[in-house]
Amino acid sequence: MEVVGLDEARLPEFQALYTEFFVELRGKQGWKATKEAYRREAENYFKRGDTIFLALEGSKAVGFLRLSSREGCFWVEEIYVRPEFRGKGIGRALVGRAEEEVLKHDNSLYLFVLPQDKDAIAFWKRLGYDVVNTVELVKDPTGAPRDGDFLTIEILGEGFRIFGWKGRSFTDEERRFMDLLREFYGKGGTKEEFLELVSRALEGWLE
Repeated sequence: MEVVGLDEARLPEFQALYTEFFVELRGKQGWKATKEAYRREAENYFKRGDTIFLALEGSKAVGFLRLSSREGCFWVEEIYVRPEFRGKGIGRALVGRAEEEVLKHDNSLYLFVLPQDKDAIAFWKRLGYDVVNTVELVKDPTGAPRDGDFLTIEILGEGFRIFGWKGRSFTDEERRFMDLLREFYGKGGTKEEFLELVSRALEGWLE
């Protein structure tokens, strides 16, 4: 396996991988993907000079990572490995090459991960990445309710609804926890009450 920088000759391969990435992602989110739009996006990113690496198996491109720079920071915008090549260290190799590139200019590399994507979160944590400070919020200004499949999570006692994730895999205990959270907040449970309950349980365990 080899990691190389994208050149114009391999642009069609990057376009194909970039499109596959979004078709998979939008499928999990339950949204439609417009393939031609993604092909144009991929070309635009290459032409504007984003740093893009391809992972090659033999002469075949099987994965990519795209880096961008904004406001003085470097970001992993997307990383993708074709399903049949996952679990072989290709994602790790792409990240390693990206880190080498970033270290020429800075000592931090940032990225966003959807909270529903447990596999991605586990991948980045294994590589030593830490959660910092971003929570994305949304509201329909018309007041229309958002229908669909939502999960309930909490951050320091604050309850949040997040979009469902098709094909998601949660353990029984994770599902139980989210169900209890939804019921707790649905019955008017507060942040203070949640923190008190959890703190009491942790103190009991630590004793």
